[in-house]
Amino acid sequence: MTGHDLRAKYLQFFEQKNSLIIPSASLIPTDPTTLLTSAGMQPLVPFFKGEETPPATRLASCQKCCRADDIEQVGVTWRHASFFEMLGNFSFGDYFKREAIVWGWEFLTKELNIDPDVLWVSVYFEDKEAPEIWKKDVGLSDERIYRFDKKDNWWGPVGKSGPCGPDSEIFFDRGAKYDTGDAEMDRPGGDGDRYGEIWNLVFQQYNQTESGELLALPAPGIDTGMGLERTAAILQGVDTIHHTDLFAPLINAISAAKREGDLRFDLSTPQLHREDPTTKPLRVIADHVRAAIFLAADGVTPGNNGRDYMLRRFIRRAYLNGRALGLDKPFLHRIVPVVEQSYGAVYPELIERRALISDLILREEERFGVTIESGMNRLEDLIDDAKKKGLKSLSGAEVFSLYSSQGFPPELTADILADNDLSYDANEFEAASQSHSKISGSAVGEYQKRKFDVDQDIKFVGYKELIHAASVYLFSPHMVDGSETANHFDVVLTTTPFYAESGGQVGDTGELWSEDADFSAKVLDTQKEGKTWIHTVEVIRGEIKEGLKVTARVDMTRRRAIERAHSSTHLLHAALRQHLGKHVEQRGSLVEGDRLRFDFVHFAPVSVEELETIEKTVNEEILASLPIKIAEKTLAEARAMGAMALFGEKYGDVVRTVKMGDFSLELCGGTHLPNTSAAGLLRIVSEGGVGANLRRIEALTGAAALEYDRAQSQKLREVAAEIGAKPENALAAAQKLGSRVRELEKQLAQMQRKLSGGAEEEILASASEVKGIKFVASRAPEGLSGDALRDLADKLAQKLDGVVVLASESGGKVMWAVKASKGAVEKGAHAGNIVKSLAQITGGGGGGRPDFAQAGGKDVSKIDEALGQAAQLV
Repeated sequence: MTGHDLRAKYLQFFEQKNSLIIPSASLIPTDPTTLLTSAGMQPLVPFFKGEETPPATRLASCQKCCRADDIEQVGVTWRHASFFEMLGNFSFGDYFKREAIVWGWEFLTKELNIDPDVLWVSVYFEDKEAPEIWKKDVGLSDERIYRFDKKDNWWGPVGKSGPCGPDSEIFFDRGAKYDTGDAEMDRPGGDGDRYGEIWNLVFQQYNQTESGELLALPAPGIDTGMGLERTAAILQGVDTIHHTDLFAPLINAISAAKREGDLRFDLSTPQLHREDPTTKPLRVIADHVRAAIFLAADGVTPGNNGRDYMLRRFIRRAYLNGRALGLDKPFLHRIVPVVEQSYGAVYPELIERRALISDLILREEERFGVTIESGMNRLEDLIDDAKKKGLKSLSGAEVFSLYSSQGFPPELTADILADNDLSYDANEFEAASQSHSKISGSAVGEYQKRKFDVDQDIKFVGYKELIHAASVYLFSPHMVDGSETANHFDVVLTTTPFYAESGGQVGDTGELWSEDADFSAKVLDTQKEGKTWIHTVEVIRGEIKEGLKVTARVDMTRRRAIERAHSSTHLLHAALRQHLGKHVEQRGSLVEGDRLRFDFVHFAPVSVEELETIEKTVNEEILASLPIKIAEKTLAEARAMGAMALFGEKYGDVVRTVKMGDFSLELCGGTHLPNTSAAGLLRIVSEGGVGANLRRIEALTGAAALEYDRAQSQKLREVAAEIGAKPENALAAAQKLGSRVRELEKQLAQMQRKLSGGAEEEILASASEVKGIKFVASRAPEGLSGDALRDLADKLAQKLDGVVVLASESGGKVMWAVKASKGAVEKGAHAGNIVKSLAQITGGGGGGRPDFAQAGGKDVSKIDEALGQAAQLV
């Protein structure tokens, strides 16, 4: 039975048990605090916690999963994989232990025809129900049921909190040939290879809090997980998952990658012998490239943080292992069509994004290829030196130097060292890293923080009110570089309408005043320190003091300009994802008055045509006058709505959703317009790269965009006037003028060649012989271009078969050209050295090859002096 047949059979079986079959969720989880989807039940956590209502009380799925926890075991054991598929059936307050156990046994023994005598089970030692069901309803003898503690038979939660409970695992006896001789290893649940766990039946009964407290779930549920790859290996009777049809096409393609051309889809069982040194690299590459392709298909791009770094590590580790197979050029991108052919029918995103995936992987291979050449040479020298000295580890400082100077990742260094029975000192590495940060300034420097002990709730009312009564709660002198600034203070108000800088949006400005106290102050900035709003103010009149009652007013014009930029940022984000792909993710932003900067993940420059389309889409949504609806929701409700969250952002139980029609929905704590039409328009003014796979767009909105358009129109009118055309005809007139200029340049070049041609005989007539080399030095006709001067020198040297030195005066400057024939060079002549000295005499500089060189000079009065010395330089 193939792996694909197993997947289909499993889902069909549970569909017959009245389960709703749901598609796999993305490898990018909706929970922004989790890197990747690493378990079959992970996308269903809100259902188990009772935060959301499942589409049915019985579900079944085949979920894509990925993790790097056991990356060192990949390619070593028979079962470890970075990317894997998890078959699972789930119950939410419907069936429980009995059905899960009985149906599991039925599927294995009846549907898959596995001999019951090779199946063993384990249970949680305090679970009284599960062993009784195994005995009474399935018919297992007590000695075939193992009882273990939490270490072995308790599942979850994923992370610090969440659903969890006791479980019951089913093991397959692969035979005595896999025995190690260690009884503890060679048992169900042991670390040996004889008994393979193929199914875990989890009885979700509890929700664990972050403190470790177990709370009963609203309705107990079932969460089971059967590893597709492991079960396929068992059914196909092969030694490892890498021998199955799920890996065979990849390994066969990698084995053939030295040959040029497309790689064939070959399902024959690969020859992977444990003693063959190519076996491990083949396994690792197949595993990692499969993981990389699926991650890229779901929108992950190589980078230096989080899931982006995991993808980068998979690609680079696979590329590095390719060297052991003699693959020293990019080859991983060629495996993409093989994975697509194998999995495309099940996961159509592989087909839809094939070109994107291939290009992304190729770019990362090429980038790492540059790094690896210098890095590997240095590392190999360090390894050789360590072995000669009998050392077991390298200096952590050396490994950090390899990383900081040549970009060689420490994880890959550790892998290569492990293959050579070496390691490195992690403490020394960390010390070197910290020292480097202090010297380079990359670490966060020490600075004087404003400390306020605020023991009362500071209220922010600025979402709805821009003018509000408040009192000065605390204040202190404003410090700049450790010194107080006259009349400037950091102020905490009891209530504030001022938005504090966060989420990329700049802080509000405005004013504070009190007529009763004859006080006024400018609010220059608003920042946040923890949960406290800090207002930097400049006192204009009066004296600031605690308890002072003031009116706080936000600069409304500026706030509205900021809101135009912020709401437009959301529209831009949605438009980028619509036109470039769902892999686009925000990585940073700056929102100011009618000006925005947006950093996002994308693997290539955005073309002019793409930028025009994106800008057009944003402006269409502005003109559509979409209502902007802001609501507070629980995090679970927001996720259910499909709100986009940013990875790495921390969200509370209650979040703020910003919805713009059906076009954009994000979690956001910033301030926004009531309607998209209030943005006026958006103009993209620049796009460029700011890092690997990281692009930046800068744009203007509202008044700034209008002023930009006005300035562009004015420039067009000025250009049109300069070329004697109307603005609407400026392009055609400029093209016509350009054609005329090119024609005149062509005519000029022809005239210069004729002019220089007439001077050839006159110049050659003054030739002489210096040190056995024919030589001539002369002025060339004035005004020659660089190309014309070079052509003349070439012709003269060809006729003379020696050294030609020419000087041409043009626009008050000197242009030198020196040409040495092949025979002259063989006799010791060097055009580059000659022209360098001549240029220095005329106040310039230059140099070049032995056979030809050009240079410039500023002092035309020294031309003849220099020509007079030329012969001495041959």
